[in-house]
Amino acid sequence: MTFRMDVIDLIPNAMSFRVITTIDITDEADIPVDFEGRVRLWDAADHLVYVAWYVAGQLHNPGRYHPAYRRFRTNGRVKFEMYYQHGELHDPGKGIAAVRGFYADGTTHYEERYQAGRRCDGPSGEPAIAKWRNDGTLRHTLSYRNGERVR
Repeated sequence: MTFRMDVIDLIPNAMSFRVITTIDITDEADIPVDFEGRVRLWDAADHLVYVAWYVAGQLHNPGRYHPAYRRFRTNGRVKFEMYYQHGELHDPGKGIAAVRGFYADGTTHYEERYQAGRRCDGPSGEPAIAKWRNDGTLRHTLSYRNGERVR
């Protein structure tokens, strides 16, 4: 069974307000093709599965440092998040990876860097992929340039 509830939110935006359309769903097929706004997917146990932001039907960050897609664990903690620009993974700023995954305790598990949808090392030489152990020590890194693995 799916449900859809359209909600209009007023969110403070500097000196004004931003109007956001939100739909709550239990089936991804309920997302309109050219949707603009926020989608919240709920599972059968009424847990929030993810929140995704769209512009013209494509994932797109609602703000520079707010991810377009954030997936949650059943306890409500963030499992991973992804930053998009016009439907392509893209690092939102220096020092912030386009994809970040987290262990159950909230510590960083992995980061992946992208530029215009292609894996790419960061501007300051950060590797395109970095993975950490749960104790915080670096497990391994991989370098990419324009989507191609660098050995």
